Amino acid sequence: MTDTSDQFVERVLNRIKIEGVHPRPRWEFLLKNYLFWAVGALAVALGAVAFSAALFEIENTTWRLYLVTHSDLFSFMLSVVPFLWILALAVFVLIGYFNIRHTKRGYRYPLSLIAIGAVLTSVTLGGALYAGGYGGQIEESIGSFPPFYRPILEQERNWWLNPTKGLLGGVVVSAASSSPLGFVLKDFSGHLWKIDASDLRGIDLTVLARGGMVRIVGVPIAGASASSTIFHACFVFPWRVFGLGAPALTPPIAIFSSSTERILSIARNSECRGIRPYKQLRTLDENGF
Repeated sequence: MTDTSDQFVERVLNRIKIEGVHPRPRWEFLLKNYLFWAVGALAVALGAVAFSAALFEIENTTWRLYLVTHSDLFSFMLSVVPFLWILALAVFVLIGYFNIRHTKRGYRYPLSLIAIGAVLTSVTLGGALYAGGYGGQIEESIGSFPPFYRPILEQERNWWLNPTKGLLGGVVVSAASSSPLGFVLKDFSGHLWKIDASDLRGIDLTVLARGGMVRIVGVPIAGASASSTIFHACFVFPWRVFGLGAPALTPPIAIFSSSTERILSIARNSECRGIRPYKQLRTLDENGF
């Protein structure tokens, strides 16, 4: 038994000499451990950043008006689901999981515990970033740098710059001088529109009175010149941006005269009743957007 043990020790020593094996200093192992922790923590933090931006996209999508901007729910979902941020979250969480798993004591924890912990940490930190208003800043700061990607607010503005489809978005800048039932809207491209407001009702006027940006669903009037474009408004909805703090509102403008009150109970004309989808829009208008 002793000879066998001695032979084994001798073989090990000979192999150490032949392969030139030598002990490594402790600081190398510590450095490797710290690097794994650092990369893991950074990846989880980047996952939180991705999650906050995904929350911003989801919150700022006009889900209730999808039939106005898109032909069906599927095409709308393809436009608004934050695939970039979901992919980024998944990648960063996996990187964080892999690195934490390879730390000094990481191997002791179950795989499920590390995976769930990385996801929950990213989601919790991401929710806090979004609540602090950083989700929108992240979304906007990345701009259009990634290929095939546009920030959700940019997409929304483009959807609501489609007057031929009956969609306009922008800021009310003044009352119309030619009519007590109209106002001037500056759209997102800087173009001024004279808005015919004769079909608007109480809730629409309330939205306008609050100031800020608005969404208008209506019908363009044929034959209007480029310099004095007229748009017939049927519904007005507020343009809310969540996750960026309270936006500055434009001062309310006294647009309508007292004669407006007498038309508030009259049904909208046939032009408005012909827009799509009239029933859903009327329900949103009456119950509040």
